[in-house]
Amino acid sequence: MLNFRDYLHYAEKNLMLAEDEISKSLDANWLLIPATILAWSAIESFVNNRLEDLGSLPDDMFELHERAFLLEKRIKLEDTGDKIGQFMLEGTEYIRLEDKIFFLIAKFGRRSSRKVKKGDTLWQEFQELKDARDALVHPKQDKQVSLNPEKVKNFIETSKEVIQLVSENIWNKKVEF
Repeated sequence: MLNFRDYLHYAEKNLMLAEDEISKSLDANWLLIPATILAWSAIESFVNNRLEDLGSLPDDMFELHERAFLLEKRIKLEDTGDKIGQFMLEGTEYIRLEDKIFFLIAKFGRRSSRKVKKGDTLWQEFQELKDARDALVHPKQDKQVSLNPEKVKNFIETSKEVIQLVSENIWNKKVEF
């Protein structure tokens, strides 16, 4: 099973190959595109696995709405059967990656931990990576993305910084890349 380090490694390897292609005056988009998507996937892998780890802890460690969030489930009030009037978790509810990150920071962050707010440089860089990834994965004529090695290198660094931020807030320690 791949983990966030694997995704980052593959992104960096694609970037290195792209730089080599460019040095030979060849097209490198076929390497820059997957490097961008892999940089995003590294964040998603790290965050989703932390949520899954936390979701496996005993039920009483979290409020029901927090458990629903961790497990990406909806809360439903039972209206029939033995559990009538009780709230239950059901189905799947998609949660944006940025919301997952903010939840982890808010729930587990310590006063000494580094925080992030929308508008901060890191968050602007995260948003730029998100926009590029979205344009590549959900292509539309009016949403084109132009990639170059420097931009993709920044995407990979942004991925590492976001992972580091979440790690510092959950465990108060740095991640080894």
